[in-house]
Amino acid sequence: MARRKPEEWIWQVGTELQRLGDEMIRMGPTLARKLWEPRIDVLESAHGFHIRCEVAGVRGDDISVAFNAEQQVMTIRGRRREEDPDSGDQVACHQLEIFYGEFEREVPLPLEHLELTETRAQYRNGVLTICVPKKVGVVRGRTAAVRGA
Repeated sequence: MARRKPEEWIWQVGTELQRLGDEMIRMGPTLARKLWEPRIDVLESAHGFHIRCEVAGVRGDDISVAFNAEQQVMTIRGRRREEDPDSGDQVACHQLEIFYGEFEREVPLPLEHLELTETRAQYRNGVLTICVPKKVGVVRGRTAAVRGA
């Protein structure tokens, strides 16, 4: 097998990067929508699950929470709206790091062990907190005594 020259490898990598860049530009808003996924914390206590979702800049009425028992997931959906600058002047962008548009985040949970009708959600200071209590009497783990022979 023939060895490649370093400049051929660099040229090939450059060509591939150019292709990927062109594809990203073409996909634009679609790609950004796929990348916008809020950060979450999932905590479990003896009484239930507590999910914190970081969605700063999203209005509370633009957020929904749904449960899919078949797939055993809770889905958080919403939309961060982009606001135009106050002035009517044309602006130049120097840095764009905040994602706007629709988002979706799926959280796997053992839904059959939870009281979904008792779910509480609160949105404060850019954090959505969802509390899903466990059903009474559900045992999540168990130990067994080992007897010697």
